[in-house]
Amino acid sequence: MTQRGAGWMTAVGLVLFLVWSNSFVAASFLLGGERGEARFDGIGLTVARFAPIVPLCLAWSFVVRRRTSVALLRRFPWRAPLAGLLSAPAYNLALFSGQQLGVPAPVASLTTALMPLMMMLLAALFLGERIDARKGIAFSIALVGLMLIAASRAGGEAAAGGPASALRYAALIGLVALAPFSWSVYSILSKPVAAIAAPMDWTFLTIGLGGLPLLLLLPWRGGPEMARLDLSGWSALLYLSLLCTVIGYAVWSWLLGRLPASTAGFLTFLNPPLTLLSKLLLSLLLPAVFVWSMQPLELLGAALALVGLGLVLAPGWVATRRRGRPSA
Repeated sequence: MTQRGAGWMTAVGLVLFLVWSNSFVAASFLLGGERGEARFDGIGLTVARFAPIVPLCLAWSFVVRRRTSVALLRRFPWRAPLAGLLSAPAYNLALFSGQQLGVPAPVASLTTALMPLMMMLLAALFLGERIDARKGIAFSIALVGLMLIAASRAGGEAAAGGPASALRYAALIGLVALAPFSWSVYSILSKPVAAIAAPMDWTFLTIGLGGLPLLLLLPWRGGPEMARLDLSGWSALLYLSLLCTVIGYAVWSWLLGRLPASTAGFLTFLNPPLTLLSKLLLSLLLPAVFVWSMQPLELLGAALALVGLGLVLAPGWVATRRRGRPSA
């Protein structure tokens, strides 16, 4: 990979995770985790996120790109629907249910940083990618950062409600952690396809197949709430549906086709610090809407997560710079 190519992919990854980090804040807003009332519960928001885009994705797959989509289904008859179920209902139900029950947006984004370990192990088992010492050390440093953030939040829960409250909070964290596990398996399933299929074809096919069962619930969950949304609610929902899902999933498939799965997974360490930064800016700009609370340990933990990410990506930057230099 050239220096320019490495820089381009790094920039794309940064923009993608800046968009995705704000998805946790948008979901918190819709689930009542900020100062306003809840517009949805976890199931309703999952249905509503995919309701506007599943028909579009199915039309793209089976009308506009019918031949390509049918060929993908014939080649991957179980992989495509399974990937769709993991990336749509499974990921979103776990994440939104945990946020609805009290997991703040920054902590929800923190659990997604478990994905590098999951993807690193799955990539080694199923894709033959090597786990080197550098990635192991980088993950350990980042994991310490995540544990500091979790300890800060759990300590606050214990102080407020005692051990029972802390145990309940830990169980909620476990529920939300099912989201990065679902996404990790989805990414491993998508990695071989990314080398042969256009990102939009695979993304739209999996969203359409995975989101189709959710449409059956629309008259009872998600649909009535959508009919009552105001402009701010629709803005947050369409941010999740269009920018984070349709465009975001396609860009992720593009990155998977150009980076090792384990390296792409390490980009998720950008989520916690970017979510914290976004939440801070929004609370300053719109204090009547967004709530900000931050502990010193969380700042330290976010910094360590970024150090771990840097250890994974920096050698690639150095190597491309060396290859790009003219010989003496």
